[in-house]
Amino acid sequence: MGPLEVGLALGVKPQVVVNWIREGRAHPSAVDELGRFRFTESDVEELRAGLGQRRRRPAGSGPEAGVET
Repeated sequence: MGPLEVGLALGVKPQVVVNWIREGRAHPSAVDELGRFRFTESDVEELRAGLGQRRRRPAGSGPEAGVET
C-alpha cells in the first residue's frame, strides 16, 4: 500500500506520511519501479504503535505551559 492507504488507515493526510518518510520517522518496506513508497500491513501497525508515543507531550510542554490561573 502507498501513502494514501497508509494515511487513511492512520487517520492522517497522505502528505503527512510522505513527510514522515522524509524525516526518517516512517520506513517503507519497498520503493517500486516508479519510485513510489510501498508499505506492508506490519509497517502500518508499527507506525500506529508509534503514533501514541509521538503525540504525547510531557507535562508542562503544551501551549498552556507557563500560564498561571
